[in-house]
Amino acid sequence: MNFVIGSTRAGLQLKRAIIDYLVKQGHQIEDVGMKDEANFVPYHIAAANVASLISQGKYEKGIVICGTGAGSAIVANKFKGVYAVHCTNSFEAKKASAINNANVLVLAEWLTPANHAFEIINDWLSTPFGSGFEEEWQKFLANCIDEIKDMENKNFK
Repeated sequence: MNFVIGSTRAGLQLKRAIIDYLVKQGHQIEDVGMKDEANFVPYHIAAANVASLISQGKYEKGIVICGTGAGSAIVANKFKGVYAVHCTNSFEAKKASAINNANVLVLAEWLTPANHAFEIINDWLSTPFGSGFEEEWQKFLANCIDEIKDMENKNFK
């Protein structure tokens, strides 16, 4: 799978570990955030860079890393078609995929060690939308996503 990823200074070390991890698994990564300490990219720009490429349909999945995850999630969700979720554990990541069809994962370097982040990413990627729910509930969830898209069409100009 091809990913877009970005971070600010507070997520730089975790981002480097995640890129190495995903590349070793055979994924392709485009880094649109801060790449080294000398070239600062603020969290709102890194998150916007990732979310913009997801919104344009250039990537299916994106990852944003900052210090707490809060600001990056706020910014990423300002883009149409972006469903960014800040996850601190595997349960949240599984449910974000199964229930919300989240296409952007936000991680917090100050809260999440690399090995934990790898587990979160694996669970986020390996859990399909609707997974673990009965057919009737899967239809309900799909309808929710359709209604959210309608809200986006009304609210995002």
